[in-house]
Amino acid sequence: MLKKFLIFFLVIIISGIGLNYYFFQTKRSMIRPYPYAISDYKVDNVDLAENAKILLIGDQMATALYKHIGDLEKVTQLPVFNWASPHEGLHRTLYKLKLLKHFPKIIIYHGASEELYEKKFIVADKAKIEQNFAMFDNDKIISLIITFPILSKYFYKKIHYVDLTKMEENNEINSAEDKLNIKHLSFQIFNQELRELIDLAKRNKSKLIFITTPINNNIPPKEVCAHANTPTIQIVQSDIQKLIDEGKFKEAFSAAKNLSDITTANALSFYLLGVSARGIGNQKAAREAFQKAAVFDCKNWRGNAVYNSILTKEGQKNQILVIDFDRVLDSNESADALFFDEIIPQNIYYNGLVKELGEAINIISSVFK
Repeated sequence: MLKKFLIFFLVIIISGIGLNYYFFQTKRSMIRPYPYAISDYKVDNVDLAENAKILLIGDQMATALYKHIGDLEKVTQLPVFNWASPHEGLHRTLYKLKLLKHFPKIIIYHGASEELYEKKFIVADKAKIEQNFAMFDNDKIISLIITFPILSKYFYKKIHYVDLTKMEENNEINSAEDKLNIKHLSFQIFNQELRELIDLAKRNKSKLIFITTPINNNIPPKEVCAHANTPTIQIVQSDIQKLIDEGKFKEAFSAAKNLSDITTANALSFYLLGVSARGIGNQKAAREAFQKAAVFDCKNWRGNAVYNSILTKEGQKNQILVIDFDRVLDSNESADALFFDEIIPQNIYYNGLVKELGEAINIISSVFK
């Protein structure tokens, strides 16, 4: 009897050691359950960012805006420090901001167009990552984790963490299903990151200004997801394109509407619907179709309406000024060139953006005086 008890006791001890190893060695302690961690990332000009009157952050969109910042400085009589960088996702921006001892009074964020430039999660862990975010949003559980961070090892699911050092483009080849899952998960991660940005600004008494990313509706999708495409669909799409080329927009719209209702994840079907809707003057239907075309584009090369809607929603919820740059360009949609290239708008639209920014900054800065 004693021998059986000792064996049972020994099994319990070994199991306890194994469980301890599982929780305390293979899982990471964290408050926000991001699937990545950044380390050994050299950040320049931290001191200049700390002492900035106005700080500009973001990706390629912010760097394009900075070319027009001289006009903004004339309007506001305040210098703007550019801390944005091409390819910089919000995760990198947050890492930089956490290095600041003092925050500028005004921070302009113009990004969300290159969130998938880097690989920052393992798509196979999608369900677990989503469960971890759901756990983070549970008020009772997150209160415990904030009080005792080590408890995150118990509450959060074990995943494969991605360690980020130097910025590198993700050239991994994924299946069509994985590509959509990657995009869907990136929206959720971006939402969490944006909420953290808002929390950081609030704690440091900084005023945020968000600018949505303009989407070039004249550029067709660069890749249609394979699982949403068939030879039959391609034939119908070709017929619709011929109707559009012939100026038969009403017929094209009817055919494209029927096709898009059937092929719910085919980016090209939505694009053709957008072009034909614009041809008959239905701007509302055109905008909705073009937005879906960008969202379902299987090649991740620009922003889309989902990122913009997250910016708008979180901004409104937290009383943050959101300048809808995308809406401004969309309201001017025509056959004329609105964009300098596939991504960057023409200078004339930046003039309007700078004017709106200047008015907002003057109001905000008057409150700080």
